[in-house]
Amino acid sequence: MVMQMQEKFNKYWLEYSSKLSCTAILNPRYKLNYVQYCFTTIYGTHASDFVQTILNNLKLLLDKYGKNSKSMSSSLARSFNVSDNVPVDSSLHQLNVNRVDLGREYDESDDYKRYLSESSTKSERSQLDIYFGRTKA
Repeated sequence: MVMQMQEKFNKYWLEYSSKLSCTAILNPRYKLNYVQYCFTTIYGTHASDFVQTILNNLKLLLDKYGKNSKSMSSSLARSFNVSDNVPVDSSLHQLNVNRVDLGREYDESDDYKRYLSESSTKSERSQLDIYFGRTKA
């Protein structure tokens, strides 16, 4: 039964994690750093692959929005489904998830603050980089 539940969870996690991550990135309180922290905690060394996929999805969304706003400024109220054109790396659900010991009282805010202080920034700037308030080295 546990294996069936894990398979079902992996299926939905794969489908919705990128959408939830995009939402968290667009939240001015969290932006990209929080998603990087979370996926580093979950996927370890493979986190950068997942984060890059999410950034590519956001860039596709921004490009599509820019094209639509230029050609159809009067009909911006219509929404479009990004997931139809955005590939999701299906191999990510097969990664081993790092286990966090939750037997003790766990406060992720301290870990997140530590992650922020350890992470480096980069220097070439796109509109997303400007939004994130970061530079590429």
